[in-house]
Amino acid sequence: VFTIAAFVGLICIYILMPTGYFGPISSRVRGLFVKHTKTGNPLVDSVAEHQAASSNAYFQYLHNIVYISPVGLAMTMLAYCNDASSFLVIYTLAAYYFSHRMVRLILLTAPIASCLAGIAIGRFIA
Repeated sequence: VFTIAAFVGLICIYILMPTGYFGPISSRVRGLFVKHTKTGNPLVDSVAEHQAASSNAYFQYLHNIVYISPVGLAMTMLAYCNDASSFLVIYTLAAYYFSHRMVRLILLTAPIASCLAGIAIGRFIA
């Protein structure tokens, strides 16, 4: 079923691509993946929220969860590996990657860091 849906989606993209339906990727999106890409707007480029995150910023926003959630991630990857835990691992990697690129995206890591810290604390208490 998923293969058929992916195939239909690729056909739609193949048909719509020459018509110009999909525009170029914006410079803000490119800036998330390519480190040296700037938006071209000096005002946006100078805003502190758009700079790369530091370890101090993670501790400022997440506090003690910064130290507990890696334990929960290790427990999820090693001891409790199933389909549901693979979602947690992928969400963790994506949230960390994007939050490391831009300080204001650290808020994306708060839900998954809380979940992983809860897994670690719950397993130690129980």
